[in-house]
Amino acid sequence: MFFHPEQSQHKSSINASILSYGFPKVIDEGGTLRIGIEALEVQTLYAFVDRGATKDLAGVLVYTRIHDDTLVLLHMAVRPEFCYSIGYKNELVLVRILAQLRAIAKRIRGIKKLSILYADKEISRALI
Repeated sequence: MFFHPEQSQHKSSINASILSYGFPKVIDEGGTLRIGIEALEVQTLYAFVDRGATKDLAGVLVYTRIHDDTLVLLHMAVRPEFCYSIGYKNELVLVRILAQLRAIAKRIRGIKKLSILYADKEISRALI
């Protein structure tokens, strides 16, 4: 996960997510790295920005299903250089990755709501 210069603005929300669901960590599974949370089955969505011959990891979301009808976004990170307020404004990494999460939620049978914890208050169960 990235350490973002503006993450202190969301400290209370980040801490609440960690207390409720657990701390995200990098896990080595047979030589493959993934982000996980101990004792919780989570999915991870990675955002890459195409830079010609290379693709730069620009952001990551960690989410899980908490109810039959709800996905919850537990943790999100965007590399500072891809953040709207600091770097490549035209990339819109966070907006695009959140749109992808919403598209994923729409494809999962039974999911009707998306809960986002990082807005200094929970955006609970927004209809998708």
